[in-house]
Amino acid sequence: MRSSIAGIISAFTFFCIVALDSKINNIPPLGRFLDPFQGFWQNEVKNEKLPEFIKLPKMISDGVIYYDSLLIPHIYSENEHDLYYLQGYVTARHRLWQMDFQAMAAAGRLSEVFGNITVKYDRGMRRQGLQYGAEKFIKSIKNDKKMMSVLNAYTNGVNAYIEQLSYADYPVEYKFFNYKPEKWTPLKTALIFKFIQYSLSGPDYDFENTNSLQHLGKKNFDLLFPEILPFQEPIANNDSIWDNLEVIEVQAPQNINLLSGLRKHAVEKEDPDNGSNNWAVSGSKTKSGNPILCNDPHLSLTMPSIWFSNQLTHPEANVMGMSIPGIPCIVVGFNENIAWGVTSARRDDRDWYKILFQDKSRTHYLIDNYWSKADLRIEEIKIRDKEPLLDTVRYTRWGPIVYDQSFGNSDQKEGYALRWTAHDASRELRSLFLINNAKDYKEFDKGLSYFSGPALNFAFISKDSTIAMNIQGKFPNRWKNQGKFVLDGTRLDTKWQGFIPNEHNIRVINPEIGYVSSANEHPANNNYPYYHYGQYFEYYRNRRIHQLLDSAEDLSIEELSSMMNDNYSLFAEENLSFMLEHLKTADLTESQRSVFSSLQGWDYFYSPENSTSIYFEEWAKAVSEIIWDEFHNHPSKEYAIPTRANTFYLLQHKPNLIFIDELETAKKESIDDVITEAFMAACQKVEEWNTKNPTLDLTWANYKNTMVQHLGRLPGFNVEHLQNGGYKGIVNATKEKHGPSFRMLVEMTPDGPSAYQVIPGGQSGNAGSPYYDNMVPKFEKGELFKVDFFKKEDYLKTPPEQLLKSERIEKENV
Repeated sequence: MRSSIAGIISAFTFFCIVALDSKINNIPPLGRFLDPFQGFWQNEVKNEKLPEFIKLPKMISDGVIYYDSLLIPHIYSENEHDLYYLQGYVTARHRLWQMDFQAMAAAGRLSEVFGNITVKYDRGMRRQGLQYGAEKFIKSIKNDKKMMSVLNAYTNGVNAYIEQLSYADYPVEYKFFNYKPEKWTPLKTALIFKFIQYSLSGPDYDFENTNSLQHLGKKNFDLLFPEILPFQEPIANNDSIWDNLEVIEVQAPQNINLLSGLRKHAVEKEDPDNGSNNWAVSGSKTKSGNPILCNDPHLSLTMPSIWFSNQLTHPEANVMGMSIPGIPCIVVGFNENIAWGVTSARRDDRDWYKILFQDKSRTHYLIDNYWSKADLRIEEIKIRDKEPLLDTVRYTRWGPIVYDQSFGNSDQKEGYALRWTAHDASRELRSLFLINNAKDYKEFDKGLSYFSGPALNFAFISKDSTIAMNIQGKFPNRWKNQGKFVLDGTRLDTKWQGFIPNEHNIRVINPEIGYVSSANEHPANNNYPYYHYGQYFEYYRNRRIHQLLDSAEDLSIEELSSMMNDNYSLFAEENLSFMLEHLKTADLTESQRSVFSSLQGWDYFYSPENSTSIYFEEWAKAVSEIIWDEFHNHPSKEYAIPTRANTFYLLQHKPNLIFIDELETAKKESIDDVITEAFMAACQKVEEWNTKNPTLDLTWANYKNTMVQHLGRLPGFNVEHLQNGGYKGIVNATKEKHGPSFRMLVEMTPDGPSAYQVIPGGQSGNAGSPYYDNMVPKFEKGELFKVDFFKKEDYLKTPPEQLLKSERIEKENV
């Protein structure tokens, strides 16, 4: 185990130092924090002992939780209510602080704990309307008695755990930041749903695109930012799929003028590489003859893990997989009949509207020559040890005005409103519930019809040998280019004209090639009749997956597991020779010639021990930085940056591109000049790293320095220096602090699922537990754990406590 109570001590020391610098003023009282009977020492757990019996209120009957060797809880109850009650209880036991922290982050309430340093973040979250959307979610679910009962049961289970806690039992983060857990509510669950949609609303570049279009003109903009490149391979590539659709046409308004964009964003954006891989292979391509599904969602690598593995069983249902703490049901997983996995669809679900206010009071805004009144929502941001901040957010017919004079925009009469599907009522909990209980593709597809966002690609396999891919979400039915640029909020005809009917969403079922896959690439070719814009689609991972699957036969579990850890760079294969050809070798030093020689013989793998990949990666980055010097770090405006894929496509196919010439120099640069300058800059950067790290070998793993970072950024709680390969654009998309947030492989056999999984951490959120980071070594090596999946009859016939630790839950008569 890499983390220990020593990490807690080092983190506490760090925060004491920070406190002296007056940046964080909520350090706990020393005596209470160091108290051996109540303080952080109580958070060190040697063997995760569990009581044999525990009584809980509000249960209908008794239940049981079986823990396996990975601390995965297998929850059995005699009825549905108790099942979700116990899921809430056991999730809170292991992940309470994480649940609480993420709900507060979504609600814009972090300043209640951290003070002034998070006020800007909180204002941004409030102004984007996550809580507003969560409130709509709750109103919708109140009309669904079944789902409200599931949510209430889960909520009561969480609170049953919280009510048992004394200060000694608090997760260490509460002691560290000197606050206490508060009661869980259904709204907190709704907030986490909305936070997920926020995290995966990646293609939100309306302002940057608008600025770039103004700067470049339409011809150059279309050249630098094409919606699809010639070598792209979309998820669905069969034209006949669309032949029978009765398409709902939309008309673009006439005389739309180009608007100005925001100068600088004030709200934070999530990592643009939030994505994932998934694929489902039919039995015709596997050694066993059974369909197999693989999935690894690419998100921030955090401790505790984003995901919590559990099995949920009662007499009528049985499902296992990854849940998200704070949300009932299984989000990604399998039952006795089906398995499913997800990736981000990268479809645009956020549009920005430029608003014109009547006067400086900003109470009325113009639409079609009428001054419409804004609804005012007063957001009280409580700040630790400070007076609260009151922020008035104006809600328009488009949505909340995120940017106005008081936040991120200098013009008193202008504002920018956000239209986002996350603000609409939605029923994702019903979708998860139905998917968890689905027996075949028809039931799975019906369950997905309730899923509005975020836009996801669902890969599917079933016991009856069906494989499928559904691209699911609530997609605005846009005219071409709608939402790519800032829209005119003074015109009603710029509104969304409805949504693509769910039955017209893209699906692929049992294709002749024997597999379906997605890796955040384009959903379909241009013959799909609906406009399906999304910016910065993936161009390499998906094609590499196609390469590996197209020619494969008799695929085994081991081969498919190895695929998830493939470190081959298709980008390097397609561009290195071109770069070497344009490198002016006469200008190189002896050490640079050595690098040149190693690149000539490189196999394109970003393997952990390799050093050549370092030079190539830095070289490619430097080329982009030099070519797009017009856009990088602009002092007044944000611009879209062309993708790496299009940058190198243009270099190879448009060698006279004017942007190759650097603005900062008087000399007229050629491709050779840029490639050579970038190569020398890359060599210099690597040399500087060597100087700063004299004790480390120059390997890709050391240079990249992947770490799994504590969610609250507590030093000493991280797992650092992972020795693994891969990078963005590679199937093993592991970056510095981002990558596969779990890996899962499921084979659907005639006897049910056979499953393997790993997370970059552990099941426990307690840094003092041996289960905090116990899966990291296998994750680092690209290996998977075989997981136990109990059938319903196993609980009734064979006492699993003979094999696993068990905890019996008895209802408390109150």
